[in-house]
Amino acid sequence: MGAVSENKLDLDKVSLKVKDYKCFGNKPQGFEIIRPINIIIGRNNAGKSSLLEVVQYAVNPFPEFQNLKHSGGGTPEVLISQPLQETELSKIFPKNTRGGNIPGSDHWKYGSKWIGKTITYNLEKGGETFVDLSPPFDSAQIQQEYNPKIAAATPNPFGGKIFKRLLAERDIFVEKASNSMDLGQNGSGATNILRRFINIANLPKELVDERLLTELNKIFNPDSNYQGITTQTTQDEAQWEIFLQETHKGRISLSNTGSGFKTILLVLMFLYLIPNIESRPLNDYIFAFEEPENNVHPSLQRRLLLYLREFAVENGCIIFLTTHSNIAIDMFSRDPRAQIVHVTHDGKEAQVRHAQTYIDNRGILDDLDIRASDLLQANSVIWVEGPSDRLYINRWIELWTDGELKEGVHYQCIFYGGRLLAHLSAENPEEYSQGAVAMLRLNKNAAIIMDSDKHKSGAAINNTKMRIKEEVERIGGIVWITAGKEIENYLPQEAIAELFSKSELPVLDKFEDIADYINKNVGGSEGSKIEKEKPQFAANICPLLTKDNTNNILDWSERLNDLCNKIKDWNRIPLQTAQE
Repeated sequence: MGAVSENKLDLDKVSLKVKDYKCFGNKPQGFEIIRPINIIIGRNNAGKSSLLEVVQYAVNPFPEFQNLKHSGGGTPEVLISQPLQETELSKIFPKNTRGGNIPGSDHWKYGSKWIGKTITYNLEKGGETFVDLSPPFDSAQIQQEYNPKIAAATPNPFGGKIFKRLLAERDIFVEKASNSMDLGQNGSGATNILRRFINIANLPKELVDERLLTELNKIFNPDSNYQGITTQTTQDEAQWEIFLQETHKGRISLSNTGSGFKTILLVLMFLYLIPNIESRPLNDYIFAFEEPENNVHPSLQRRLLLYLREFAVENGCIIFLTTHSNIAIDMFSRDPRAQIVHVTHDGKEAQVRHAQTYIDNRGILDDLDIRASDLLQANSVIWVEGPSDRLYINRWIELWTDGELKEGVHYQCIFYGGRLLAHLSAENPEEYSQGAVAMLRLNKNAAIIMDSDKHKSGAAINNTKMRIKEEVERIGGIVWITAGKEIENYLPQEAIAELFSKSELPVLDKFEDIADYINKNVGGSEGSKIEKEKPQFAANICPLLTKDNTNNILDWSERLNDLCNKIKDWNRIPLQTAQE
C-alpha cells in the first residue's frame, strides 16, 4: 500500500483498532470512527496513552511498536477498515477488459460491486497485509491473485498526516539560545521558538505579537487579559525566559505563572506556530493533547475545550484528547462532531467502548469517581422539569444568542420533576432545615423554568411555585413561569404544521393543552401519542423552531433576553453582545 488516493476519504468512515499491543489483548480495540474531536476517558494506566500510540503508528509506523507485545503473546497489529473508492478499484478492474480468472464479460462490472464496501487490513512493520473484504471473492484463485492488488492500491487514510503530541508531563523551560525550531512533546524548545519568532527578522513576529496573544485572550478572558509576550535573557545572559504583560499585574515571568497557563500556551504553539514552521496546512495535522485539564480551573477548561472543538471543525484538523475531566462528557456527549471513547482495564487487558448512551456516560462518571457535587463547578444551572423542557430551552438559547451560549460550557440543565418541586428550596442551606433540597448547595447561580399550569386567564399560580419564585429572585436568580399553561404553549403553529405536513394550522391558545390541540387539528391520536412521548416530540420539533416563528409568542422574547443576559453575567461575558 502507500498509494495516494485521488478521492478524499472522510475519516468518520474509517475504523482504527489494535490487538496484541501493550494492555490490549487479541480482540481488536480502538476507534469505530474518527471525528474532529476525539475524547479518550479512563482511569490512570487504563490504556489511554497506548491508544494515542496506535494513532501515531497509523500516521508514521515506528519499529519499536512491534516489540511492545501484550502479555498474552501475539504480534501487535493495527487494523484499519475503510470504504473502497472507485478510483482505486478502477485501476485493478479496468473497463473494457476481459479474460483471466475474472468471470463475466467485463472486469469493471465485476470489481465495481465493491465501491463503498469495507476493506479491512493491518499495518505490519510499515507494510500492509490484506485481511478481509466483503462480499468475498468468488474463488480462492481470484482471492490469491487480487488480494495483494487491492491491498497495494488502497491508501492508508492516515498516510501523509502529521502527528503532534503534547504529553501529560510537560513544562516550559528557561533555555539556551539555539537555532532549533523543534517543539518537544514535553514542552522543551518552546522558549527558544518564541525567542526566534520575536527576534529573528525573517520569521513572522506578528504570529506571536498578534495572533498568539489574541487566541490566549479568547481562552482566558474574562479571568485574565494579556497585553504582550516577549523573551529576555537571564541576568547572566546565558539563557532566555518568556515574559508576559498582564493587565493590572504588569510584567510577569513565565516561571511565576501556573502550569495551566503553560499548557494552554503550548497547545496554541502547536496549533499556530508549528504549521508555520513546517509550512504545512492545518488539515494535514493530527494533534494529541494529554490531560489538558491539569491545573486548569473548570470554567477555563470549558473555554479551552470549546476553543479546540471550534478550531478542529473550522480548520479540518483532527484532535485527540485524553482526560479525567467530567466536563468533556458534559460538552461533547451530544456533539455530532465529537466522540467519547471510554477505556477500561479489568486487570488483564484493556477494552474500549464508544460512549453513546446515558448508561455509557454514567459508567464513565462512575469510573472517574465523579459526584453530583461537581455541579458546583458549573458557571450556572437551569432547573427544568424534564428532558423535553431541556431540549426547548437549549434550542431557544441557541437561537437567541446565535449559538454563543452552550450547555456544558456556560450553563448546565438539571431536572427537578414536577412533583419534586415542592422539595426544592433556594434558601441559604445553612439556615433552611426543613428537609428540602437546597438549590444553593448545588449552585448559587440558578435559573428555574416552571409551567404555570393555568387553564384560564386570572387563575392563580400555586403556593409552591410562588415560594420558589420569591426565594430564587432573592438570591439574584432568574425565574420563568410560563405565560401559558405549559412550555409547549410557546410552540409556533408554523413549526407544528411543518412537523405534521399540514399547509397551515390555527394558533395554539395560551391555555390550550398541546395534546388536545394536535388531536383536534392534526387528527387521529397524534396528540395522545405526544402526551406519552414528549421528549421525542420535542426532539422532532426543535429543529423547526426559528427566532422568526417564535419571537412574537407570548412573553418568549422578553424571557429569553432576561435569561441569556443573566447567563452571560454569570459567565462574565459582556452584555453588549446580547439581543435587544
